[in-house]
Amino acid sequence: MASPSDIRDVTLTSTFWTSMQTRSRDITIPAIIHAQKSLQHWYCLTWKEGHGIKPHPFWDSDIYKVTEAACYFLLKNDDPVLRQEVEHAVDMIRASQHEDGYLNSYYTVRGIKACVAYETLTNSRRLLEPVMKALRHVDSVFGPEEGKLHGYPGHQEIEIGLLRLYDLTKDPLTLKLAKYFILERGRKDENGEIFYDHESRARGGDPYDHMSAEMVNSYLHPRFYEYHQAHAPLVEQDEIKGHAVRAMYFVTAATELVRLTGDTQVKAALGRLWRSTVDKKMYITGGIGTIRQCEGFGPEYFLSDTEESQACYAETCATFALIVWCSKLLRQELKGEYADVMEIALYNGFLGAVGLDGKSFYYQNPLRTLTGRKKERSTWFEVACCPPNVAKLLAQLETLIYSYQQDLVAIHLWIASEFTIPESNGTVISQTTNLPWSGDIELKVNGPKAVKLALRIPDWAVSNYTCSVSGGELKDGYLYLPALTNTTINLTFPLQPRKVYANPRTDKDEICIMRGPMVYCIEDVDNPGVDIDHIALIDGPVADAPAATIAGVEDVVTVSSPGKELVNTNWSSLYGSEGWKYSESTKQLTFVPYFLRMNRGGNGGMRVWVKRI
Repeated sequence: MASPSDIRDVTLTSTFWTSMQTRSRDITIPAIIHAQKSLQHWYCLTWKEGHGIKPHPFWDSDIYKVTEAACYFLLKNDDPVLRQEVEHAVDMIRASQHEDGYLNSYYTVRGIKACVAYETLTNSRRLLEPVMKALRHVDSVFGPEEGKLHGYPGHQEIEIGLLRLYDLTKDPLTLKLAKYFILERGRKDENGEIFYDHESRARGGDPYDHMSAEMVNSYLHPRFYEYHQAHAPLVEQDEIKGHAVRAMYFVTAATELVRLTGDTQVKAALGRLWRSTVDKKMYITGGIGTIRQCEGFGPEYFLSDTEESQACYAETCATFALIVWCSKLLRQELKGEYADVMEIALYNGFLGAVGLDGKSFYYQNPLRTLTGRKKERSTWFEVACCPPNVAKLLAQLETLIYSYQQDLVAIHLWIASEFTIPESNGTVISQTTNLPWSGDIELKVNGPKAVKLALRIPDWAVSNYTCSVSGGELKDGYLYLPALTNTTINLTFPLQPRKVYANPRTDKDEICIMRGPMVYCIEDVDNPGVDIDHIALIDGPVADAPAATIAGVEDVVTVSSPGKELVNTNWSSLYGSEGWKYSESTKQLTFVPYFLRMNRGGNGGMRVWVKRI
């Protein structure tokens, strides 16, 4: 199995990505902590009956996540003020523990991942000790043994944390618990019922009653256990369903379980769920989750673009989790498809979720907004899971770029950086590139150790890339080169804008413009006088426009395409005897990368997919 690159072994040199990371470290994390403190969320772990503000069940998880993000940033750049905030959070966690190990926290499980980050940073055991004590308490309550609850959480999260903690400590308890929770989920008794049915009755409820409190708002019908991926055991599932974040956390943990145990049945199920996700239920931006009511997946090929349709939820956390899932799959198998999806999700569904001010955020990421209905980013949310997840991923970006196994180094993402290969006597791989704007890459291997390379060739470049080193073998999206040392390799991925079309089953006879990994959108701020809600593209050249600085981002390549406006939009009745009519004249329409949307004002008109005529 391959190991991901360690944060401390990679130095980012990309102007594009270092600016994103710096903004996250210097602005986003302090803004998150300030919001938590000013709204009294930060102190939820110290709450006692009688305090003025009763904590929301999710507030403690936000503390754990921002602490985790801060620890990963501190691994590369120490900051006494930020470190003090981290230590204060650890003090609160330690103080909230009961004698039996129970932590007075709704989302103790998210503290496990914060623990891994904190102990990686400090190796102090200040957080490891209370977390392990809490997990021994969990083990005393849950498990297959007689007298224990045969159950699992409502929101999958603990499983990933347990397996990460196992990697850190090799404590068998953590692997045992994770395996149990993953495989027990959805298991039915002789009456066809699951743990949640038993819990419902223990509360005095009726899980079959659609008028009772057991029919929660996010359920589409009574016993909507697809919401929790508990409608069937994992090994029997073949379609991704339910709450998108829960689903991604679940399959990510299961993927790690396969890495550690070799479970072939789980691996086969994950293969089916991957195909269901990327072939039938993923937006072109890498967003996932169509149905707003359950914040989750809808029917196959149902991918509506607007919030007005009560669809296109595309939660930031779901895309974050999809990226993490892809990275875990790549540890087990070098398949270009995994890295292609990771790259699409990273540059599009994820990156635009945070404003370029560093302190405003999207929870949902629709692919279209209507004129006069601006969707501006928010500075905070009552349930604020997305902002710290953005910070967490940016803090760990270095771990996504490379992986290594013995004498083979794989490059998954083309981001300018330097990677010092562990146990190689200082051998360094460096890539110099201005991607995503330019497709020229200079790759150098310098040092005493000869290294084999697996270079990902993106699906958007596979038909016309060039490599200065001959003799490589292209397999599953990776170009394998023999052992090299003190060598320079030049790659070229020609970047031209291209039109992309949707599967007819989506009922979307429209065009999306992409350039390399970037999805583009048309926004009213770049097209004055154009009715963005009523345009169509015509057959004609799609071309690069001169590079520009947009909202502080340098070298942005915009795209120009010919189109027409609908002229008979003001109908007096709902139906009529004449069809839609478009203007005789053609206009040149300007498209910008989707992640830049709603950073420069405008009146709200924005769309990724445009009708074609």
